Amino acid sequence: MTALQMQTAFEIEAKFIDSRMKPLSSDIFYWINRGVENFVRTRYSGNNPSNESFEQTQKRIDDLRTLVEEVSILSSIGIYKPNSYIFSLPSDYMFSLGEEVQISYNGNLIRTGVTEVNIDRYRREIDNPFSEFKMHYGLAKPMRLFYDNTIEVISDGTYSVTYLYLRYLAVPQVVSLTNNCNLPTPTHPEIIKIAVGMYIENTKDPRYQTIEHEINKQE
Repeated sequence: MTALQMQTAFEIEAKFIDSRMKPLSSDIFYWINRGVENFVRTRYSGNNPSNESFEQTQKRIDDLRTLVEEVSILSSIGIYKPNSYIFSLPSDYMFSLGEEVQISYNGNLIRTGVTEVNIDRYRREIDNPFSEFKMHYGLAKPMRLFYDNTIEVISDGTYSVTYLYLRYLAVPQVVSLTNNCNLPTPTHPEIIKIAVGMYIENTKDPRYQTIEHEINKQE
């Protein structure tokens, strides 16, 4: 659907009997964009009627496939932790789908996974002689932490980290009269129903239960 077609579909689904009650275009697009955001978050997390998260089924893959991006990011030397390397997240980053890194050890470049940690586990991994982030027989998975708009990767000091390979979901494009929705076309009717449901709930319309039932059925 084009943005204009999505606006028309919203008006039809909302069934504005009295044209004087119809919201402005800017308000309709506000709710459509709320619907897009809700759709992406619930399809990614699994907090939806089918309880299926992204990549768990083909339907979920198809729901969000146009938002999937993959980039390689050059490292910079970190300043807060020993043997750390930092990577700036892309400006359109929304959710990580997975990370790998390229490490350099004795002149060899190795592509490997990461050890996902939080700040509490970070300390335990430092003290653990068998931690995967420490080099063993030419293999290691450096620790990975998130903060602000940065991914921090920590080695044991015997190897360096040169690149981060990040696969992620990008922030969806804002829908307006000049910008179409960049989610796959088959998702647009679902997004419209979600947007109408949110609008009706916000306006305390008694039809909310009906539209919520329809949203659950289309899953």
